[in-house]
Amino acid sequence: MGCNLRDLAPSQPIGLSELKGEKVAVDVFLNAYQFITSLTGQDGKPLSYNGKPVAHLMGFLDRATIMMEEGIDPVFIFDGKPHQLKMETLGGRKERKINAVSKWEAAIEAGDMSAAKKLGPQTAEYTREMVAETKEMFDCLGVTWLEAPMEAEGAAAVRCRNNEVFAVASQDWDTLLYGAPVMIRNLTSHGTRKFGRVLQAEKIVLKEMLDLHQITYEQLVDLGIMIGTDFHEGIRGIGPKTGLKLIKEHGTMEKISIAKGFDLPENLEEIRRLFTNHPIHPIPLPESSKSIEEKLTEFAKSRGFGEKRIKRAITRLANANRLKSDSQPTLFDF
Repeated sequence: MGCNLRDLAPSQPIGLSELKGEKVAVDVFLNAYQFITSLTGQDGKPLSYNGKPVAHLMGFLDRATIMMEEGIDPVFIFDGKPHQLKMETLGGRKERKINAVSKWEAAIEAGDMSAAKKLGPQTAEYTREMVAETKEMFDCLGVTWLEAPMEAEGAAAVRCRNNEVFAVASQDWDTLLYGAPVMIRNLTSHGTRKFGRVLQAEKIVLKEMLDLHQITYEQLVDLGIMIGTDFHEGIRGIGPKTGLKLIKEHGTMEKISIAKGFDLPENLEEIRRLFTNHPIHPIPLPESSKSIEEKLTEFAKSRGFGEKRIKRAITRLANANRLKSDSQPTLFDF
């Protein structure tokens, strides 16, 4: 999840209708894990069909068609190859997952299904096969998708800075460190219930955040590095509020290190550039298209989706004028 800027980022509720007519980049990886860990069976494992997980597909089918019905044009962005500096973070995640798998297996063996259901989401994986299936379904839906050279939220933020998309939909606060002018949280969970409350999409405007705290974008990046990101564990004892106070008082991480007596990361400039000049593929965004009803239906049925779920998706696409039929062309196809 990167750097936690929740306490510093002013947000405002936003309805999906307010994004009508806009392209919104969506960070696939985090949303996939959200679906995988929330759509589970009694054993805590993601919903599956014929032994293969389908929770990620169900989640994306539902939320993508909701967005399209609201007039939003989603652009789904997949992670590329992680930077070497992120390997330590990924290694820690892998170790935690291995431990969770051992505990889950022990719970299953002991017949403790309550413990298994809690542990199941911690063992979740978004495998290459699942990624490929997600891309195939996006093709069936006619939505735009891209694979980033590195971080999805980084590439999405650059596209947003270049005015190719209006906003970036992500739960990862690093999205702001990458310089996304507009970030939308909870977009793919808007209207769902969690911990007894209905989730609401939230809009965070980078300029408003910087103006509120009277800091520059470059100072925000230094603040994030001190708090801790996927590329650096952070400086011990410095959280968001303390970091903000220090950055306003001293201006840069170098000056703060002198005042507080901590060592700077050896690769500080490289970390800064990963945020301020994140790589993207030098190609324009592909245009979205209409979904072919027969193709989408065949794909969904092959994954065990029920008639009700398929019909609901088809209806949303039709309402959005994003549906066509190979066998029954309509005036909308011309």
